[in-house]
Amino acid sequence: MTQNRSIQGATATTAAATAGGARSSFTPALLASLLLYAAIALWLASHPVSLSSDDALFLLHALKRFSVLDFSPQFPGYPGFVALGRLALSISHDPLDALGLTTLLVALALPPMAGLVVWRVTGDRWRALLAFLLTLACPLLPDIALSLLSDGSGILFLLTFLSLLPRASQENLGFLQPFLAGAALAFAGACRPSDAVLLACALLGALIALPRAWKALLAGGLAVTIPTLAVLFALEGTLYWQEGLRFFAGNAMLWGNTPFAGTSARHRNWLGAVASLPGGPVLIALPLIAALAVLRRRRAPPAAFAAALALPGHMVWILAFQNPDHLRHLAPILILGGILLATMKLPGAKSLTAIAASLYAIAAFWCMALTLDPNPEHLPPLAQALSFLRAEPQAVVATNNGVFTLRTLLPRHHIYDMHYPADARLGLAMAKGPAYRLTTTRPENGNIVAAFPGRFAGEETMWLERKRSPRPDL
Repeated sequence: MTQNRSIQGATATTAAATAGGARSSFTPALLASLLLYAAIALWLASHPVSLSSDDALFLLHALKRFSVLDFSPQFPGYPGFVALGRLALSISHDPLDALGLTTLLVALALPPMAGLVVWRVTGDRWRALLAFLLTLACPLLPDIALSLLSDGSGILFLLTFLSLLPRASQENLGFLQPFLAGAALAFAGACRPSDAVLLACALLGALIALPRAWKALLAGGLAVTIPTLAVLFALEGTLYWQEGLRFFAGNAMLWGNTPFAGTSARHRNWLGAVASLPGGPVLIALPLIAALAVLRRRRAPPAAFAAALALPGHMVWILAFQNPDHLRHLAPILILGGILLATMKLPGAKSLTAIAASLYAIAAFWCMALTLDPNPEHLPPLAQALSFLRAEPQAVVATNNGVFTLRTLLPRHHIYDMHYPADARLGLAMAKGPAYRLTTTRPENGNIVAAFPGRFAGEETMWLERKRSPRPDL
């Protein structure tokens, strides 16, 4: 008996010492992670706020006057994101700064929110810190922060939804928590309606894992969805839905560079886009493997199961209907993948989880290191092109990138949309000054006037090609 008590005492002492050592080692790791987070936050905040695309211009207009029919912003309107931007506008009083502040704060909120989701799922602070670091290392995080677009807001409220789900399906659920989760998911849809498939799959996963919570989840979702749709209908009427059909058809068949577009419009696919990203295949394959591993578990935590079902659903959606020229559509896959890798538990093979997470982290940091421009003073490619073209007031430009932005900020220039190639070619042929083609595809003939490099993964380099020099008699 005395010997047994001695063994038990020694075991307890060893366990206490181990726990104390884990606590003492966690604090320096946490402090180092927070210092890295602060450095990245300061680096992102030091970038000048500048329009990077037509979509950003349309959202900028929406902060002044909301009208989907007037492309303020474009369909589907992103009312939740516009509401966040107007909240920031009450602080900054400048629409462009307000838009930049919104996307910056949303992006910086993603790493701690990812850590919160993993802590809620596992109760393990080391895994939560791993999710924080994997999200911070996401090579598309700078694009989310600086593009002035709504992608990050949809992901943020999706993570809020996941964090509000219980750790296990057996937990006693009240009404308030799943109600708030449903409201957060609906607000994610209001911020980013383009991610409807992603959010619907997350909801389906939550309903499968928590069938008893369907009433509260549905009530929370409807509490946000019904007022949002009512406001849109009051502002736009039935023309909103007509514009939606026109926009979806145009995106799928004409300008969206989807598999359903004509061969003349399609020049890149998602396989090539992922392969061109340093470490891209690893960054996509590991999240998919983690999602399948979680889905195979019979009693996976509801948040993990919802994220695991949302990830492949979103992957199918972007393969079919999203433009591979815009890598930001991969952001939900990368961020949810980091969360799933941090929560994944393979029976009898704990080392495999650590190896998978390490490979993902290496690929993410490698991609960021090879695609990142460390100089925060550099402007986005479209803004660089604007600065160049301002020095040539007689220039004529044909492009399918940033047409509306160029027309707005260069009112004296002739800007032709290459989605209408016959008109563009005629305009270039009749130009009195120099004629240029602005494109994200490197010209093969080598007649390049200037190159405007992207600053990070997700920003494509733009090339200015001279199509015709000014005639000497003019």
